[in-house]
Amino acid sequence: MPLRRLSRWIRSRGPELVLAVASLATFLGLLGAVDLWGKREQRAAAEALDTVEHGHWLIADIQSRPRLEKPPLPRWVSASLMLVSGRSDELMVRLPSALSAVGVTLLVYGLGRRLGGRPVGLAAGLAYCSTFYVITEHRQAGNDGPLALFTTLALYAAWRRLHGDREGADLAAPADDPGSSRWTLALYAALGLGFLTKGPVILVLVGLTVLPYLALARRFGPGMRLLADWRGIALMLGLCLCWPVPVVLARFDALSVWWLEIGQKVGSAGVTHHSRRTPLAAEWFWMAMPWTPLALVALALPFTKRGRSARPTIWFAWLWAFANLLMFSTWSVAKPNYYVPCLPAVALLAGSEWVRLARAARGGAFGPRLLLQSIWVVLFVVACAAPVVLSQRVPELVGPAIALAVVVGLGVFGSAWAWRRGVEGMALAPIAGAVSCSVLIIYGAIARPVVSDQSHRPLAATINQIVPDDQSTVMFFHELDEGLWFYLRNRDLAPVPGSQPDTNDAHDLLMEARRGELNPDPRLRIQRDLDILLGWIADPDRSTSYVLIRDRVYDHFSPALQGKVTELYREADLERNELILLRVDPVSELASAATAEHIEGRRGDPSHPRR
Repeated sequence: MPLRRLSRWIRSRGPELVLAVASLATFLGLLGAVDLWGKREQRAAAEALDTVEHGHWLIADIQSRPRLEKPPLPRWVSASLMLVSGRSDELMVRLPSALSAVGVTLLVYGLGRRLGGRPVGLAAGLAYCSTFYVITEHRQAGNDGPLALFTTLALYAAWRRLHGDREGADLAAPADDPGSSRWTLALYAALGLGFLTKGPVILVLVGLTVLPYLALARRFGPGMRLLADWRGIALMLGLCLCWPVPVVLARFDALSVWWLEIGQKVGSAGVTHHSRRTPLAAEWFWMAMPWTPLALVALALPFTKRGRSARPTIWFAWLWAFANLLMFSTWSVAKPNYYVPCLPAVALLAGSEWVRLARAARGGAFGPRLLLQSIWVVLFVVACAAPVVLSQRVPELVGPAIALAVVVGLGVFGSAWAWRRGVEGMALAPIAGAVSCSVLIIYGAIARPVVSDQSHRPLAATINQIVPDDQSTVMFFHELDEGLWFYLRNRDLAPVPGSQPDTNDAHDLLMEARRGELNPDPRLRIQRDLDILLGWIADPDRSTSYVLIRDRVYDHFSPALQGKVTELYREADLERNELILLRVDPVSELASAATAEHIEGRRGDPSHPRR
């Protein structure tokens, strides 16, 4: 009898089980197999490690300066996982983002099911866990994956409050049959947690979805009354303020750091740390791959005759995906990862269109059939091209590339066969399964040599070989990529005194400008930095003779450093900031005193820029 019940449960819930397995395999499989390689996850790893090793739960300290720019929730989760598991490796750093992806997949399924029925829910969930950019982002440490979870949870809770538990595409306008008021608490809790993850941007993401949706549904007043809850608002405010208030009490300058961080993104700060980028709308096409054709069809959906008949509910996912895309496209600095919290909406639209096209194509419609076939053909061609491309770049990876092509090819044929058998939403399952297997192949056999040019593990091993064991401290000039902290555990990395910024370079420049101390001449600023390094070299009381410096900085300083330092190791041909390990040469006391006197004389010169 138990076996019979289990068999019935598997038959009835088999599609959901397939979705869960595909999601777990895609986002958690071999998660720690690759070294830290992105700047965002290197920084997140250094923050979590500092929290665990030094107990800096309120404000993380990396590069001997406070890390104030990002809220702490992902760091707290990673640090807690490290403490509970006793492990401080890549898996623990990435786990919060990967688990967030699994949660988002389930929420996308639930919301898709309520928007268009079970087939749409399944198709949307499968589309999400097989979107290429979603996979690469959620398998890295950072704030964007958890933010996507809390954004999706907030919008799911808002939908359940407005529409109750009904399913299907023919939903009434909001407020006709509202759901439980507990969903408002879930909404505000998600907003507060999202604020603790990446600041106030979650309020914008959710607001640009819910408020226009209610207005277009002509139920703004009733809908807002349903969503208003003083208990939820109090909960949200408590979560939002539980970190910023103590931080400001400890460091009042945090306010100006946060204001600058926001101003740099929207272009109002006057100081930028990135060059202007292509508008995010131009990069959206590859972020939605391989479901870009379906999302493009959904882009025009509300304005078509069929879309008008499905209003107003069609606007919910549409506004989430495209109103926020328009908003990000107006920012001066909007990187693709900012759009990660909106990709669940793209999956919802893609899943809905997949089901509609599958039904229409089976009915004999030429256009839908052509579009489905084009998706299958493109995926098959990409699979066939992968071994050719990889064999030219990394010949030793031909075997894994062939396995990758076979897996994707089988997934494409399986999807087409399932559609011919009358399957709708689950016709995406073979493709999603192929993507899961491809992830295991890529991260198990292909990714490590490909991303090795961005890892700091080899540099840490080289430093340990070169620097004597009795030299426990290695200095660095100005700043380093944070990945080195993660792999060089047995030595202390300390800044050359006076070379590191107080908070970050952009904020320090802004503060100098406000005090009237900013010298716009870059040559004088380079000379100031050189004097700081020379002063440390001449200091007889320095604790070590080894220092790391970025190669492009050293190239400016090298003429003045001749005879004072020896270049022990230089990185080359890497896809990150390359470093040089220097050893200070022994110098006579007379030469050291002369250097120190020269530097002090320059510091007393009124034309010499101040730090």
